[in-house]
Order: sequence, then C-alpha cells, then structure tokens
Amino acid sequence: MKTYEIEYFQTATYRFEVKAENEDAAHDAADEFWVTLPKSKEHEYLHDVDDSFIDRLTVKADA
Repeated sequence: MKTYEIEYFQTATYRFEVKAENEDAAHDAADEFWVTLPKSKEHEYLHDVDDSFIDRLTVKADA
C-alpha cells in the first residue's frame, strides 16, 4: 500500500448582502466583508458547490 496526498478542488458560490450607495461602494463593502469574515463563519454564506474534482494526487514516501 502507498500513501497519497490529495488536493480536492471545488468551485463554491457564497451569497451575502451589503448596503452601499452605488455599485463601486458595494464592491468595496463586499471585499471588506469577505476579508474580515472569520473562516469559521464562511459556511453560513455557502450557497452551492459545483465542479468538484481531484486537482492533484501525489504519492508520498512511506516510512
């Protein structure tokens, strides 16, 4: 048996709302929201996951 390291790639869609005066301000507010959102809270905004596939499979040296 060999050990393999797997990289699993997914395209995820997150949805959230921001209030802003115009489209540029909305982009800025969305960026600020997402950058400051704790990773532990991201799942609350997960809408959908598509295109899941193994991106890389690498054999590891077994001891």
